[in-house]
Amino acid sequence: MKNRILIIIVLLISISVVGQNRKTYFPAWTFHSSNSDIIGLSLGVVPKDFLNENNTTLTRSYGFRLEAPGLGVFYFMAPSTLISGGADMKSLTDHVYGINISGGSIGDIAVDGISGALMGQYLQRVNGIAFAGIGNSIEEQRGISLSIYGNEMYEGFGISASVLGNQTYYYTGVQIGAINDIEVKGVGLQIGLFNKSTDHRGIQIGLWNKNEKRSLPFINWQFSKKKTKIKES
Repeated sequence: MKNRILIIIVLLISISVVGQNRKTYFPAWTFHSSNSDIIGLSLGVVPKDFLNENNTTLTRSYGFRLEAPGLGVFYFMAPSTLISGGADMKSLTDHVYGINISGGSIGDIAVDGISGALMGQYLQRVNGIAFAGIGNSIEEQRGISLSIYGNEMYEGFGISASVLGNQTYYYTGVQIGAINDIEVKGVGLQIGLFNKSTDHRGIQIGLWNKNEKRSLPFINWQFSKKKTKIKES
């Protein structure tokens, strides 16, 4: 019995010490604050590390995060790609559990829920739905990506739909757009005018379709494993 009481006391002290490093705000606060948990409405202008490069602490927003206008309003001025090679969850400055709405969020941000942008957005990870007026650039996406201009991601699983096209390195699911491109490995279905996938397992439907085995008009397929050449000693 004494051991149990001692364990409980130690746990309570540990939780108390950890809690002192973070502040909880309800029902509204700004995500520009440091080491914060915001329950309700989280407000800001641009990513906090943009205004203060020394503030790289994590803010967690539970509910509704509103970023206005957000750096994503300049998304159309971005270089050819914002993808850097996969999600870096250790560098997050914002983690949203709920809804993230902005002119366009660009930063070390992860969203578990829904993220919408008037223009474009760059996020480390999205588990849920991402939609944008121009485009989505997401390092790791699980769910649905919708945009007018295009979706690009390093790794994705789900449905990626855009008027112009979709580009990924690794993707499992369905791509719908004028031009669909999977650079490294794909599994699933591509529907568009032009479809291209390296090491693909699935079906391609479009005017011209290319996988590692063949190129065909209208419909293409590949289900067998990619053969690896064995070097002779």
